[in-house]
Amino acid sequence: MGDFQGEYIQQFLCNINLRKKIKELLKEKTEILQKLEQLEKEGENQSFEERKKRLRSLASQIERNFQCPLSKCGKKYGSEGSLNQHIKLKHPELVNKA
Repeated sequence: MGDFQGEYIQQFLCNINLRKKIKELLKEKTEILQKLEQLEKEGENQSFEERKKRLRSLASQIERNFQCPLSKCGKKYGSEGSLNQHIKLKHPELVNKA
């Protein structure tokens, strides 16, 4: 019978500690949600310029090393992806050959 009472007391104390931790975590969750809400409100108040995701290079700053393979076209691009997009849109006959 002594083991049962000791186990009961131990479980009772564990439950008390777990309830304290749950209350602390719920309080922390509430604080985090309030901070998130505040940050979202501040983000809405920012202008478009402040919310830019990345800085973009000016067209004059881009090195154009990728040239269209058609000699009559002569277009140059700063990336291979841009060149490929140009070929697909402007020269679909080149895409259909491959």
